[in-house]
Amino acid sequence: MKRVLALQFVWDDPPGYLGEIMEEHQIVCDTIKVEEEPVPDPTEYDALIAMGGPQHVGHNDTYPYLVGVTEAIRRAVEKEVPYLGLCLGGQLLASAMGAQVKKHTSASIGFYEVQFTEAGKKDPLFKGLPGSQQVIHWHEDTFDIPDGAVRLATNPHTQNQTFRYGRNAYGTQFHIELTPGMLDVWLYHPEYRQEMVRALGEDAADTFISDRTRLYPLYRLHTRIMFENFLRIADLLD
Repeated sequence: MKRVLALQFVWDDPPGYLGEIMEEHQIVCDTIKVEEEPVPDPTEYDALIAMGGPQHVGHNDTYPYLVGVTEAIRRAVEKEVPYLGLCLGGQLLASAMGAQVKKHTSASIGFYEVQFTEAGKKDPLFKGLPGSQQVIHWHEDTFDIPDGAVRLATNPHTQNQTFRYGRNAYGTQFHIELTPGMLDVWLYHPEYRQEMVRALGEDAADTFISDRTRLYPLYRLHTRIMFENFLRIADLLD
């Protein structure tokens, strides 16, 4: 049986659209809420994915469960279990491999485009994409690229958008998992609206909402291409 382990850090960011894609392909996805239960051994799975969340990497006194998460990520990389980390999940991979995660100079919230580096254009993760990807950002932190890793995507606001460590461990600074329902929560939950306004002002919050009709379909298409590429890297799809 094909099985993927997903690590969830906050109630509103489950595997979402990625879970729907896996279900289409008869791939079992076991989702662990890391605040509530320990992370299983990732080597018992065909791949490991880690979602986003508001936690800050390195604040282990506040989030003690991040210690076990980081150990699981290191073990997955060591044993070449394919790994995909999204936003916080990407920051955790960077930190686990010895790179710094730090507060960015300003937040990124909304629809953004990332451009692939020359290495990214050749990487199987982005096969079939047009040299760039439509993504969603919601982050105030950023990561350095670990020693020995390869930068795969960038954009003018945040230089380090995606990297590969080793053969099959990937970290991204962006989100690809949002379903329409999840996006409703992110856009309209009162606390999240306040966070957007605090970080970027009313105009940025309104822009995120207005961009949805125009950009979400492309975001969804690019997500499917990228994630199915990852499933192929993990030998979960032909």
